[in-house]
Formats: sequence, C-alpha cells, structure tokens
Amino acid sequence: MKDRAGLADDIVIYLKSATAPVPSRDLAARFLAIPRAAEETSHRLLAPILADVRGVEHRADAGWVFTGRAAATAAREVSPSPATNALETPGAFSHDDAQEEAPDLAKLDFIALAADGIGPGGSGLPRSVALLPVVGGEALHAECFPAGGLDEDGAWASDAVDELASPPVRGAALSVADLEAIAETIGDLPVIAHRVGREVDPLRRAAATAGIEFRPCVISAARLGHLLYGLKANHLAQELAAIAGVVSDGPDDCRGRARLMAQLWGALLPALQAQGVETLAGLLEFQETTAPPIDFAPYEFTADELGLLPETPGVYRFLDASGETLYIGKAKNLRSRVGSYFVPSARRTPKGRAVLERVRRLEIEMAASELEAILLEADLLLRHRPPLNRQFEISERPAPYGPRQNLVVVLRDEQEASCTLHLLRGGRYLRRFSCAEDPAAPGPGWGTIDAAVADSYFQTTADDAGGEMDWFLLSSYLRRHVDAVNVLDVDECADARAAAGRLRVLFTAARSGARVLAR
Repeated sequence: MKDRAGLADDIVIYLKSATAPVPSRDLAARFLAIPRAAEETSHRLLAPILADVRGVEHRADAGWVFTGRAAATAAREVSPSPATNALETPGAFSHDDAQEEAPDLAKLDFIALAADGIGPGGSGLPRSVALLPVVGGEALHAECFPAGGLDEDGAWASDAVDELASPPVRGAALSVADLEAIAETIGDLPVIAHRVGREVDPLRRAAATAGIEFRPCVISAARLGHLLYGLKANHLAQELAAIAGVVSDGPDDCRGRARLMAQLWGALLPALQAQGVETLAGLLEFQETTAPPIDFAPYEFTADELGLLPETPGVYRFLDASGETLYIGKAKNLRSRVGSYFVPSARRTPKGRAVLERVRRLEIEMAASELEAILLEADLLLRHRPPLNRQFEISERPAPYGPRQNLVVVLRDEQEASCTLHLLRGGRYLRRFSCAEDPAAPGPGWGTIDAAVADSYFQTTADDAGGEMDWFLLSSYLRRHVDAVNVLDVDECADARAAAGRLRVLFTAARSGARVLAR
C-alpha cells in the first residue's frame, strides 16, 4: 500500500472529479482495500490521512468533498521537521507543484518508463526496468536496470567485473541498489508509462518495502488511450500506437515499450489540446475522469431501448436518416451485439466510428438459431449491398475453404408449416426460397425451386455469382451441428433430377421436425 502522502494525493484527485460527497466506506474500499467496512470505522481510518490536506473536508451524513485548492501534504504549511508532521515527504511531488509551475505540455521534460515483472506475462515484482529521459523534446540515452540488463539479442546480461560478485539472476526481482538507482534517475520528473498498475505500482511497492522514497508523478498512456480514443481500459500499447499513427520499431521488451512511450507523447499532445488540456496539472486531473458516454441525441432510439432488445439470435440493420441501409450484421445475442456499437470503446475502430457518426435508425429481425442468422445476414447483404459492409470486411476470418461449398440449407420456419431453402454456391450466397407446398403434390413453387437449383448448380454460372458471406462461421456451425441441420450437398448429386429428389426428402423431414441428411 502507498504511504499516507501518496494516498492523500490519489484521494484528492478522485474527490476533484466527484460530483457529490463521497462516503468514507467508498474511499476505504477504493484506496485502503477494505471492502464493506462500516462508515464510522472507515472515517476513523481516513481522518488521519486527510486531516491536514487543505481543500478537503468531511461533511456529516454526506461524506468527503474537495472544496478548494489542495495541498497534497502538509509540508508547505508546517515546520520541516519530520517529527512535527508524519505526512511530510521532502522532495515528493504534489499537485500544487504542477499547478504553480503550470508547464506547457509541449515543453514537458519527462521519463518514459516500461517494466517487466517476474510473473506470467511480465506481471508481478519488477524484474527489469527501462527508463528513457526526454528533455527539451529530445530522447536521451535509455537506461536499463538491473545494471547488466538485456543484451542486443534480448538475453540476460551482467556487467559485473568481479569474479566473486553475483551477476543478476534471470527471473529474479530487482535489487535494492537497482531500486535506489531508479528512484535517483527519475528524481522529480514526471513519468509516462502504459499500464500504471502493472509497471509503476509494483515498483512503488518494492521501493516501499525496501524503505526507498519513490513517489513520482505518473501519466498513464493506457488511461489516455481510453479517454481520447475509446480504447479498452486494458488495451495493448501497440493498439494505442496504431490508432495514434506511431510506428513501433523497438524490441519486444521493456526497452522497446519505453521508446514507444516516448514516441507516443508527441502524438497524444494534439488530442489532449483538443480536450483543453494544456498543463501537467490539467492532465493529471483529466486522466482521472471517466470516458464520456455516447450521446444518443442524433439517434431515433435510446440507450434504454437498446437494453430491451431480445437476447436471441438475429440480424440487425443500421440505417441513415433517409432510410438507406448502411450496415448489416448478425448476432447470437442481439442485445449484446447491437449494444456494443454504442459504448465509448466503439470509437476505437474505424467501423465503430463510422457507425456512430452515420447511423440514425435501427431495425432487427430475430432468427430461430445462429445458423439462420448467418443465412439471413447473407441474404440481406445480397439484396441491400450496404456501403459500410463493402468498406469494412464482412469477416476477418480466412477465405472459404473445403470441398463442400455447394449446399442447400433447409430450415423449418418457426410456428409455420413452411420451410426456407438457402442456396449456397462456391462459398457464396445465391438466394433463398420460402415454400409451404406439399412435395408429394408439387405446385408452381416447387417448379421455381427446381429450375433455380438446376440453373445454379448444373449450368454454367459465373464464379462470382451471389454475394459474400461468413463462410468460415457457417461451415464451422454445420460441423458442430452435423446431426441437427438438414443440408443438401449438391456435389453428391449426379444431376439436377437427383438433387430435386433429395431436396424433397429434406424438406419433408425439416417440416415435420425430423432430421434427415440427404447426401
């Protein structure tokens, strides 16, 4: 856990962004890791931490509020003697420093930091740390800890010259000497790191355990990526680099990530300035805010209506103000899938931003199964050819594969005595037919179907006939539900007449609820 001064800093930032008094139990759960504590107990624990913090007060029956300019520590108000005030931390960063100096962010000197831990995926106690100072807009020579660090090939190295000295042990946590050197190198410069909880907080804990003063001002690149670009809170550094237009050319370790953080700073400045953030103090407050919610004013539906969508398979259509279909998609769960377009993180992709900016209306069509949703989507894509589906790939999965790409899928219509036949050729969607006629006494409907099957599969037809579809997902579904779906494999039929006969068997079985696979 942080020292008292560090806790006071963090609580002040949180209270500044709060719109109402915060109960003591909420602060205890968030900052002291004490969940479900009584209000009175929580207040007794917080009072010594916040008692001397200027601008913070406790209101009975309400909670803690920030009422004015804060002093994160009492060092500015009392005698410098440590015995006088236990909160004093000489040389530590406070938010008053940032407010008084008010440095222009474009001229900010800082240290880009990246760390790898000893645990899985680089988590846990810090094993290696890279520091890259940026002064006057220029990146200086990077330092890697421990002293030997990593060699050019990423292998563990040691610069120990004494044969009796123990070299750094690969996989071991940083030594006390390394932690002292890191704290000295950073000094009072602000630090920019990607995920603070994974890279900076373990350093803080390790330093506190060793009795080393280490409380830098930290800028979270991951937090800025979430607030500025709508990225997920736990996104990768490479995702932020891609959306900010920064090329990641360093090694895939803490050295490369430190270099990437230094490069990202210049790319983030215009986005910060667009938000009115121009000083370090303003940036520290901004990164503690929450991502702005989606404004539903331009749409003909509300967030509450999205929450009432069915949790069933189906297809959805996004339309513009004139009623033109812009995008068509399928879903196992309509509520979850459609709602995912209207959350702050949707802004992180070009398709998500296009939907938020151009869509005005929504239409859905429920399906009896995931399979039917896949086929309905393909049919709607063929008929409407929406521009956003053409601009952004329908699916990021591999292209169609496998020998069975000429299929007729027969699905019984829900609560009706009819079936829908979906014709697929060469991994593309051709068309669909709905039929309720008895195959034993066929009428004109079956004549149309027979002619379509003959023309589609047994005559010369262009390879690009029909429309694109998610063939990978369809074929995967058919393999997983091989005993539950009525499918005619046309390639198993000698001629159109044989295909028509087998199709009638499938139709009868599907309409009665039985399952027959005619191959």
